[in-house]
Amino acid sequence: MEIGLLIRYGKLVPGRETQAMALFQESVAYFQEKVAAGDIASFEPFFFMTSDLDQELGFFVVKGPAPAIFALMEDERYRTLMQKGMVLVEHLHSDFLVVGEGIAAQVERAMKVNAELAL
Repeated sequence: MEIGLLIRYGKLVPGRETQAMALFQESVAYFQEKVAAGDIASFEPFFFMTSDLDQELGFFVVKGPAPAIFALMEDERYRTLMQKGMVLVEHLHSDFLVVGEGIAAQVERAMKVNAELAL
């Protein structure tokens, strides 16, 4: 089953903006390499146009087979990028996503539970 990984971040830490921008470029290169190698299915960076930009400046969406995403999170280079992120940007979050066929399965499961519970 394919899953997603959502990596969200807020504003850059004052005084560390240059390092944070270098980290962004390093992270994009890392995920693009993973896509090119076939390790993950897709990667896309986003910036918010509207939001509380202190808390939500941008995010990355990474998708791939669940074992590949779990392996990615164990990769030392990924862990180093996340460690850098913890000191260079505020509000760094990493979350798993239900994507693709998993969405239909989750909706079907919810409908079965609702029927079973007579909701």
